[in-house]
Amino acid sequence: MAGDGKVSKELGATLVRKVTYPLWTMRNHPRYRHYVRLFERSQWLSADELDHLQLRLLRAQLIHAYSNVPFYRRGMEKAKITPLDIQTRDDLRLLPVLTKREIQEHAEELLATNFPADRRGVNQTGGSTGTPLQFCVDHERSDSRRASTDRHNEWAGLRPGDWLAVLWGSTYEMGTASIPKITWRHWLFDRSLALNTSLVSVEDLENFIALLRRYRPRRLKAYAQAAAMFARYCLETGADDIHFDSIITSAEVLLPENRALIEEAFGGKVFNRYGCREVSVIATECEYHTGLHMNADALLVEIEPVAGGPEGLGRILVTDLYNRSMPLIRYEIGDLARWVDDAPCPCGRALPRLAGVEGRITDFLLMPDRRMISGPSLALLVGQTPGVRQAQFVQTGPEEIRLDVIPGESYGSHTVDDLCRRLYPYFRDQVRFSVRCVESIASELSGKFRFVKTEYDRAKAF
Repeated sequence: MAGDGKVSKELGATLVRKVTYPLWTMRNHPRYRHYVRLFERSQWLSADELDHLQLRLLRAQLIHAYSNVPFYRRGMEKAKITPLDIQTRDDLRLLPVLTKREIQEHAEELLATNFPADRRGVNQTGGSTGTPLQFCVDHERSDSRRASTDRHNEWAGLRPGDWLAVLWGSTYEMGTASIPKITWRHWLFDRSLALNTSLVSVEDLENFIALLRRYRPRRLKAYAQAAAMFARYCLETGADDIHFDSIITSAEVLLPENRALIEEAFGGKVFNRYGCREVSVIATECEYHTGLHMNADALLVEIEPVAGGPEGLGRILVTDLYNRSMPLIRYEIGDLARWVDDAPCPCGRALPRLAGVEGRITDFLLMPDRRMISGPSLALLVGQTPGVRQAQFVQTGPEEIRLDVIPGESYGSHTVDDLCRRLYPYFRDQVRFSVRCVESIASELSGKFRFVKTEYDRAKAF
């Protein structure tokens, strides 16, 4: 019977991959196949060929924006430049950075005047900061976004038709139900088990395990912290039969210790991914895990240094090279990252690599002397302290930092002393530091966990 189940699952995957998914994309994403072929070729371009492709696409996007988007026309005229003045990637610095606030305040002016409303769709972010950001994506860009996402999924062994477990915390995407109701759509197209982690109980985790035992998906896509939480629960409760061949982590900083924990619990390799709803997939690890390969044949990414930040670390600015309905040019997402400077990746792709995304700017503690200290890095240090189960830094003022700790079994006054000793080299005598014992630490509205919570206005600090 087990063999029959495996055969049935493989036949179902083949049916979706060969029949229902192609038919669905032909109807709903008519340019999808074109971009699948395009991105399959362009991922193997040489570095010089890729650079030439990016500049050609960038030039076309800038000319379109100058001609048809009032916001960019006004900005270029104010800077006394035209698209022809931007000949290299470095020349992009002649253009100002596009912020989330500007998108909110100038949404109408960012729409291309030559683009019919019925050829674009409205989307929005999940609202990590409590203020969702609305933006537009034209239908053809939706086709190319799906094609590039499927390409990056395939690097992790995930293909259309494969059953996929999804541990996700965004109520905007997932709704509020913890356990999905499996319908005909799951069998004939979607093939995903959406497990909502926005507010999860022990009962929910046990239901997750029961559902995974029933359907046995071989792939997992998850918020990085949700995957670590579920992995820890499986290890602690002896649920050692929950296995995945690969795990795609995204949406949050993946700490090294959590990568090891996830792989230990589930047996498969972790493929870290970086993306955002505004531009879709930005970068993903390939099978060699030497960094995150950029989606550089659809996006142009800059890393701009931040004053006070560690060497090599900078703000991510992304330019969407394809979205014509509402171009995002030099858009500041709010995250910090650094490039990989090592030898070329053994996979043969010349797509540039991120060493990793080290969090949002708000994931960094800001010292009075203007130093920035990585909250995720300190969280790794704190997590290695005996007696600490989970922790979050709360910066309540320019010179005040509190550490909220969910205590473990051995927590006591000695734990507080140990934490103060470990953290003193970072804070020295610049801030007033305290430790508070708490029963729980809430996630953001988007379901993501933040290593640093800021409770004062530091908008002008950066």
